Amino acid sequence: MKIPIAELISKSDTVILKLNQAPSTLMQYRWAWHRFEVFCSENGITEFTDEGLASYLRFLATELAAGRFKEWKYKLLRKTALVLSEVQHTGTYRWKLSRHTRPNFALNQVFRPVQEQFETWLALQGLAQATQDLRATVGRRALASWQAQGITDLEALTGAEVASALVSLAENYQPGSMGTVLSAIRVLCRFLEETRSCSGLLRAVPRNFSRHVRHVSVLPAAKIELLANSPDPDTVSGIRDRAMLLLGARTGLRPVDIVALRLQDIDWRHGCITLAQHKTGALLVLPLLADVGEAIADYLLHDRPTGTNDEHVFLRTQAPFVALAPTNRLHHMAAGAFARTGCGSQPEMGHGFRVLRASLATRILEGDTPLPVISGALGHRSISSAKHYLAADENRMRECCLDFTGIEPRGTRP
Repeated sequence: MKIPIAELISKSDTVILKLNQAPSTLMQYRWAWHRFEVFCSENGITEFTDEGLASYLRFLATELAAGRFKEWKYKLLRKTALVLSEVQHTGTYRWKLSRHTRPNFALNQVFRPVQEQFETWLALQGLAQATQDLRATVGRRALASWQAQGITDLEALTGAEVASALVSLAENYQPGSMGTVLSAIRVLCRFLEETRSCSGLLRAVPRNFSRHVRHVSVLPAAKIELLANSPDPDTVSGIRDRAMLLLGARTGLRPVDIVALRLQDIDWRHGCITLAQHKTGALLVLPLLADVGEAIADYLLHDRPTGTNDEHVFLRTQAPFVALAPTNRLHHMAAGAFARTGCGSQPEMGHGFRVLRASLATRILEGDTPLPVISGALGHRSISSAKHYLAADENRMRECCLDFTGIEPRGTRP
C-alpha cells in the first residue's frame, strides 16, 4: 500500500518516540528524514515505494563513493530511510532490523530479481540459515560486480565474467576464506546454469585455493581468569561484560550464541543452558557452572534494564534496550579486556572470544578428554572441526616427534 512521504515520516516519528531515544537522536532522525523528503521532492516522488527507496539508496552510495558524504552521514541517512521502509511494511520498527533490511536494493532491475530467485532457491536446498545467508551474500556481491561492469544479459554470461567476479571478491575476503567463497560461487553458477540457460560457468571456477592456517591462540587458565574478571563492575556495562566473558570462557560459546541467549534458555532449577546454535542449528545442552550462574544472576537482578519486553539475557545499556549485535560489540568488549590485562600481546595472538573458546578446548584436551567429547561440548557438527586444537597441546605434540633414525642427514651416518 502506497503512503504519502510526509504521512509516513510522521508515523515513523511516533514509532521512534516509543523507543525512549535521546533527544539528540530524535533530532538526527528528523534531520535525516527531511533530507529524504527533499530528495523525493526534487525527483517528483510523492508516495513511498520500494523503487523510490532503492533510488535513494543508490544516490547515497554514489555520494559516499564520490567523497561528498562522510561515512557517519551515509550510515545515518541510509538507516533512517530503512526505518521508513520497515514502518511502511510492518507498521512498527524493531531497532536492529534496519541494518539488514532489503540488502538487494543496491542491485538494479536486471540483477535484483535474479538475487531474489537465488535466495528462494537456496531456501529450498535444506541448508542451515547461516549457510544460506553466506551464499546469498557472496552471490549478491558477484551480481553487483557484473552490474558495475555494465552487463545486462545474464544468458550471455561467460567464464571470463565469472573470473572477474572472483577477482573482485578477493579484494574483500582473506585468502583463508576464499575456499568458502569459491564454494558459494560454484553454487551460484549451478543456479544460473539451471535457471538461466547459461553454460560453462562452473568450469571457470578454480578448484584450488590458498588456505592460510593460523596456529590456534590459547592462554593459560590464570590469564583467562584475569580476562574474565577485568571489567569494572562500577561502569555501566561492567557487570554485563563480566557475565558474557565468563560464559564464553567456561562454555566456549560463540559470540553469536551468547548475544542470542534468551531468558527461557537458562534452567536454573536443573543448572543447565539449552540453546539452538546459530551456526549449525543443532541443539546444545551445557552445564550452568556456579560462577557463571552467579555472574548472570548478578546482571539480571542489579544491572539489566527494567521495563523492557525483550527476552534476550544481555541487552544494550542505552535505549533502545534490545539484544546486542553479535559482530562488533562483543569483539570490542573482548579486545578491551585483552588490552586492560596485557594478555595476548604477542604477534598473531587473537583478541576475541575465539581465544577463550580455543583455550577451553585445549584445557579439556590436556585432561585426556576424548576428541569426540570435546567436539560435542563445543557444538561442532563434525569431529574434524575440533582437530586443529590438537596442535595447541605442545606436550603431546612433542611425543609425536620422530628422530632421524634411518634418515640421518648426509655425512652423519657412521
